[in-house]
Amino acid sequence: MSKLMDMGRLGDLAAFEVQSRKTTSLDQLTNFLDSVVRQFGFRWFAMLHNVDLNRPGKNALLLTTYPSCWKDEIIATRLYMDDPVHAACSRTVFGLTWDRIGDYNQPTARQISILARGRAHGLATGFSMPIRMADEPDAMFTVARQRDDVMSSEDIMTARLIGAVAFEHARSLLDTNAIANVPVPLSPRQIDCIALVAQGKSDWEIAQILGLSRDTVHEYVEAARRRYGVRRRTQLVLRAVRDGHLNIETLV
Repeated sequence: MSKLMDMGRLGDLAAFEVQSRKTTSLDQLTNFLDSVVRQFGFRWFAMLHNVDLNRPGKNALLLTTYPSCWKDEIIATRLYMDDPVHAACSRTVFGLTWDRIGDYNQPTARQISILARGRAHGLATGFSMPIRMADEPDAMFTVARQRDDVMSSEDIMTARLIGAVAFEHARSLLDTNAIANVPVPLSPRQIDCIALVAQGKSDWEIAQILGLSRDTVHEYVEAARRRYGVRRRTQLVLRAVRDGHLNIETLV
């Protein structure tokens, strides 16, 4: 890309930041983001934070232009619980293009099928980035295309800037006191494992009790820890109790 094109894109991004802050509702912001991502060559976007897709709370952040048929399938079949993009993205600092998922996680057969289903709905390529804050679960911002085009470094940087600016403003449009109280969604198996962690059980002991492999138990617990954005398992247990996934008696 030439210097002139670089300056043109930078100017457009600067204008995007100014204009995005003029939106006064999440619906306005969604519509504005839709036009902006299309301007930069993307087809869809999604921004998620503190949300259970099956039971979205009024203060959860879920902005997306994904095809409605794909959103319905994700929710109806709970595909989001095994989302390979989210799992790989949680292991990155600045995000990844979807063709690099295997660099961070070895996708399971179910996760490979999820990617194939997304492609069947038109989502061929994409870039996803985590947005991290202290003492809160990660947010995620994604842009996607229908084509199999390789995403350039300029495309990726553009997506990062759009995601960071849009998320900051989206948060300002929510009740910030309520944001911290939205429960983090966990799968039933994750809750089973965390309940046994709270009782002082090791991964090996949990595996024996639940009839799982030690590696599977470890991944369930670590995936939950990453969702909460905490470093220690004791913190994970306390967060799970706070969100109502565990009763306080589980700690005794």
